[in-house]
Amino acid sequence: MSGSSFSLKARVEREKKAHEEDDVLAENIRIKSRFTHILSFPSRTRMLSEMERISLGQASEGRRLLDYGCGRGQDSLRYLNHGADVHGIDISATYIDAANKAATQSGFSAEQFSFQVIDAHKTNFPDNYFDLVVGYGILHHLDPDIALREIHRILKPGGRVMLQEPLADNPLLKIFRLLTPKARTEDEKPFTKNDIGRLCALEEWKTELLYCGLVELPVAMITSILIPNRPDNVLIRLADRVERWTHKKGILLSWNQYVVFNMVKISSRNVI
Repeated sequence: MSGSSFSLKARVEREKKAHEEDDVLAENIRIKSRFTHILSFPSRTRMLSEMERISLGQASEGRRLLDYGCGRGQDSLRYLNHGADVHGIDISATYIDAANKAATQSGFSAEQFSFQVIDAHKTNFPDNYFDLVVGYGILHHLDPDIALREIHRILKPGGRVMLQEPLADNPLLKIFRLLTPKARTEDEKPFTKNDIGRLCALEEWKTELLYCGLVELPVAMITSILIPNRPDNVLIRLADRVERWTHKKGILLSWNQYVVFNMVKISSRNVI
């Protein structure tokens, strides 16, 4: 997946334009707002709750946390409220301006946070600097090999990175992405089964995975249309039982909607 420095720079510029000028994030949110149940089906709620439990549990006073692709800073505010020393990076100056404004208006001092426009492939942070890195849907916009090497460099030994990322293998999701090109960028690449296996095999990380959305996502899309005022309905509850079983048996895991890479740095060597 790694590319030359020239092609990587061009990729970063395309991503920046897509977010600052085309605002693909807003289009993505607009499309998902048509299917409200996809935001709260049980396996997704469990996944996000586990990410929140770990991140907020480690966001204690004196710990350094990197909000990886911080956007407008919504998650950063939660980390700040738990006492963490929060740094946020994003490719969009528009997002960074909004994050700085949100943190200031919430009463946090400049010593408590720092938001910067930074290419995640190469940051300006010292080695072994962060206790925790958290990101939602960022790594698949990057060259993951280069980005993970950089995360490994700036993360303390024993530090953790949690990244929620979309998956590529489900045929229905492939069709949906083809039908919604304005909601995504030219270079984003959801993860395949082979990608997951390769990253899990890296010796410098101890990796655990969480999945959601194999059965529940399509059911939630249907019930969003048929019974929009009932997000907690019998069809989704039934789908959750089936999905729990598929996860336990390891069936079609890469056909889920999302995976969370929960990775702990176990070596000071460079990854990959």
